[in-house]
Amino acid sequence: MENFLCAEHSRQSGVDIIGSASEHHIYVAIECPPPWASYDLESSGIPDNLRELADEIDEEYDRFQTRFLLIYNERLKQDNLTILIFRKQSGLSTGYVKQEFHLADMQDVAPLVKQYVMGEATDALPIDNPTKDILICTHGSRDRCCSRFGNPIYHQALKIVEERSLDRIRVWQASHIGGHRMAPTAVTFPDARYYGYLTPESLRSILTQTGRLDWIAQQYRGCGRLPWAAQILERELIVTYRWQWFDYRIEGRVLEHNEDESFNQVEIVADTPEGDRHRYTATILLDKSKTVYLKGSCNSEKASLVEQYRVEALTDCCVPM
Repeated sequence: MENFLCAEHSRQSGVDIIGSASEHHIYVAIECPPPWASYDLESSGIPDNLRELADEIDEEYDRFQTRFLLIYNERLKQDNLTILIFRKQSGLSTGYVKQEFHLADMQDVAPLVKQYVMGEATDALPIDNPTKDILICTHGSRDRCCSRFGNPIYHQALKIVEERSLDRIRVWQASHIGGHRMAPTAVTFPDARYYGYLTPESLRSILTQTGRLDWIAQQYRGCGRLPWAAQILERELIVTYRWQWFDYRIEGRVLEHNEDESFNQVEIVADTPEGDRHRYTATILLDKSKTVYLKGSCNSEKASLVEQYRVEALTDCCVPM
């Protein structure tokens, strides 16, 4: 169906999108103006050496756990090319570690990325730029919902940042970050939190870190620093602690699960700015009564099973630092 919009259909179904945030060890975001090909690294602005390197790294994903993205913002364009690399920290943290590089030519990107991913010293020096970055998917050649719903939200974000003088926040349009049916979708860095079905109201709240969080139950996909099942627990904690939760250093893990992951015992440890440490545990259970079938993209030929979960037996205890 040419007029079918997977995100509209998914949103109307009322399906829960929590637990859908991608979990990668490294993100490599490369400044490259659209239009982008359906597979972003096949775009005309990407040289062969970068495409070949990305293919090699993807083939060994379990080893490198690296995700490539294309980003762009006409208002941020400079003579040099901006490369953002985010690396997940071990242990408790508030987000990924960012290194930003400004390169003269797209041909220089592959050697830099290879050095970084392989753990070697980079020839280029990183730029100290302590900004927050929000990447909004507008990748219409991948799925029409991403442009149909992503572009308006991207321009709304630019407007909010300008009107509120949010100088420490950069907005980028981005290639596919996963979750066509949740468009408009975005990920923020350094905290690696994913959102879907964004509205101007929730977008303003995310950018300013203020306002009510009534929308979080419908529009929060999860934190990419946590395993998917722990993401479900984290949303419950955000509902409880509101915006102060975003200042906590957190770490999560799955303590136990059965073979089909319909049962998951999870843990999140959180350090507050005041010096307290809390350990939260919960059981994440498959809720068969809420199972639905949805198309994952506008061009999907058939619907796929989408399972949903519930939280039980949530506990909170203070533990020594």
